[in-house]
Amino acid sequence: MKSDTIELRPIHVRRKSRTRSHVFIAMLSYIIEKHLREKWKDIDVTVEEGIHELSSTNCIEVHVGAVKYNKIPKPRELGSKLLHALNVTLPPAISSSEIKVATRKQLNLKRKSK
Repeated sequence: MKSDTIELRPIHVRRKSRTRSHVFIAMLSYIIEKHLREKWKDIDVTVEEGIHELSSTNCIEVHVGAVKYNKIPKPRELGSKLLHALNVTLPPAISSSEIKVATRKQLNLKRKSK
C-alpha cells in the first residue's frame, strides 16, 4: 500500500459542489478501508469479508410489558475478533424508538405495489 495511486473521475457529475462531494466521499471511503485493513492485518480476513461478517449483526426487539427495547445478540467468533481489533464494544441493548426503518426488500415491495 506504499505506492498506491488513486485516480478519481466523477461520472455524470456536472456541478462543482457535486464533484467536490464525490471526491470527499471517495477519499473518506479510502481512508476507512485503509484503517480497517491496518487494524485487521493480524486476522486472516479481507476488508470486504470483514464488512460482510459484521453486516450480519442484528438486533431483536424485546417487549416487557409496556417497555420495548432492542437486544443485540453476541456476535459470532469472527465478528467478535473484528470488533475487538477496532476497540469497539456493542451495547447489550438499545432503547427502542417508534421510527420505522425500511429495508431494501420492503422498499422494493412498496414500489411494486404502486
